[in-house]
Amino acid sequence: MSPICDWLTGVHRYRIPVRSTEGGRIMKIDRDGCIEWERRDWEQIRCPSSDTSLRIRCDGEKLQFSGNVGRFQQTDNVKGIGVVQCVERFGGILRDLGFDVRMFGSVLSQGTVAESGTTISRVDLAGNFKVSDYKAWSTILLQRPIFRRQPRLGKYGPTWGYESRRANWWKAKVYDKQAEQDGKRGPYDGATLARFEIQLGSEYLKREGLNYLNVWNQKSEGEDMAQVIYGRFLNEIQREQVGVEDWSEIPFRLRTYAILWRDGQLPQMSRSTFFRVRSRLKDYGIDISVPCNVLSLSKRVRSIDLVQVDALRQVA
Repeated sequence: MSPICDWLTGVHRYRIPVRSTEGGRIMKIDRDGCIEWERRDWEQIRCPSSDTSLRIRCDGEKLQFSGNVGRFQQTDNVKGIGVVQCVERFGGILRDLGFDVRMFGSVLSQGTVAESGTTISRVDLAGNFKVSDYKAWSTILLQRPIFRRQPRLGKYGPTWGYESRRANWWKAKVYDKQAEQDGKRGPYDGATLARFEIQLGSEYLKREGLNYLNVWNQKSEGEDMAQVIYGRFLNEIQREQVGVEDWSEIPFRLRTYAILWRDGQLPQMSRSTFFRVRSRLKDYGIDISVPCNVLSLSKRVRSIDLVQVDALRQVA
């Protein structure tokens, strides 16, 4: 099932300079189509995917664009559209606003100093899930690292990478989409509609070769690129955790700390020792700074129903 594109940031570089717009100031368009001009630097803009505005800037040499264009002028963002469709929609909006969009979405002289055309610097991918017990699921995920990044508790659920210094790498979060839509201050405890969202920054996109639109058109074994990339992260939170029986692989002294942590009897230790032990145990998927998840260690089996649901909106 294909994820939706919940945010898109990119730049279209002109082969031949064009006329700048408003001296290169940033055009901000809200969901009602009202336009205002901002004087901030483009690089200083940091927006969550829940932002309903689009931002556009043209300095004559390049046309920059950013926003959740799939949600733009929609009543909600429970459903959305794919990456390629977002680029196409951005192109149509830019054209209607009078910007020069010749060759928009394509690239000329790729990988050379003369490169021109459209590249992507941020993509957010998201999928929706019906979960029978959100509180229990979140508790389990708080013990589940993604590519060795440890989770932290956010407003509506677990997050990964949001505290990282590498702001342009990747981030991920699980949150209660239904609670957000209902304006709740926190997640529901039981059955709800949840969302798993990943934010891919410019560094990650470049390293993986995902900063060009033509890559997102490719398919691998029947899956489009968005499905492939999203699936890598989704598999991390769906895989089985290291069980107690596998702790034999942990060195004896470290295993002692892990067992004491599991039993809620972690001894007091110096600050330096604590961080050293914590750092080494993280390599085994254990974070002693977070209380042990007794649900995942309990011998009683508790079933949590998790079903991915279609999040793509039909585009006319």
